[in-house]
Amino acid sequence: MARWATLLLVGSMAVWTALTAATGWYMLRGDSAPAAAAAGAAVVYDVAGPMTPHAVHLLTREQANATLPQPTPDTAVRQRNMGVSQPVPHYAQSADGISNKVRSANPEIPAQLKSPRSAVAKKGVIVLDPGHGRGDPGAVHYLPDGSGRWDEIEADSNLKNAQLIRDNLVAMGYDVYLTRENAGVGPGGPLPLQFITSDLYSRVALAKSVNADLFLALHGNGATVHSISGAETWYCGKQSNGSLNEKLARMVQQAMMDGLHEYGYFPPDRGIMEDAERHHSGDFCQFVVTREAPVPAALIEFLFLTNDQDAKVLVDDRSHVILARHVAEAIDEFMRQR
Repeated sequence: MARWATLLLVGSMAVWTALTAATGWYMLRGDSAPAAAAAGAAVVYDVAGPMTPHAVHLLTREQANATLPQPTPDTAVRQRNMGVSQPVPHYAQSADGISNKVRSANPEIPAQLKSPRSAVAKKGVIVLDPGHGRGDPGAVHYLPDGSGRWDEIEADSNLKNAQLIRDNLVAMGYDVYLTRENAGVGPGGPLPLQFITSDLYSRVALAKSVNADLFLALHGNGATVHSISGAETWYCGKQSNGSLNEKLARMVQQAMMDGLHEYGYFPPDRGIMEDAERHHSGDFCQFVVTREAPVPAALIEFLFLTNDQDAKVLVDDRSHVILARHVAEAIDEFMRQR
């Protein structure tokens, strides 16, 4: 490039820089500045984004504050009462979508939409907890061909059971909530312990939020010894509902065995198990959902996904339909006896 052309280019760039600086100084210090100063401190918004042109906006402090959302009286009340009551978790699903029982926890819902518990609960409020999910597959059944492929994960099997039991209970007149509705994911790395523990406490919190009468956790089992088979039910006897927990566990365990026999499968009946005694931990139950539940609670283990024969039953939709009917009838019998 010729010397004169280089000098011309450099000179043009210098002039452009000077003009840009002068324009910016004028916008911030020129005619608008006195007016802004008279009304209060100036606030400059420099707006630029992928779809927006560069722009500078000069506002007074009062004008800037006016652009912010102002708290409504309801919002202010909620802020003062924060921590006093817990709303229903966003993932809680009623059998009929979001029921009046859920909506009544929201102070913004008009009073005429709120219903007393008796009008909503019908025969009672049941919380079903399909175990795992939310990134945790639980036990996995791998195909026995050594390929590493799998055909069922516990999270999906648990959800299928919960949805079918819910449908039966709703037909009987109960108000039913599931702690999750999302499907599971395939095998992966273990989740952080903090996430798992927090998730378990949130499931128990749902039972407290909806004033539940009964909490039933639904699981499938797994073992490193693949020959282990059968169904079992856990409960916590070391709390105020201990005797009711044991009764509920015994009833749903028998219901599972009856359903499996009707289906045509006769696995070992592993019976009911008291958490603290089986885990050799004295008076402390290790399962969060049965230990912390404020109502009678039990945890069902529907067969072993690590056992090929048990897994064949769990991948068959017909077995879930039969098991769900028997378990729902046991829950209904328990509630009527109470």
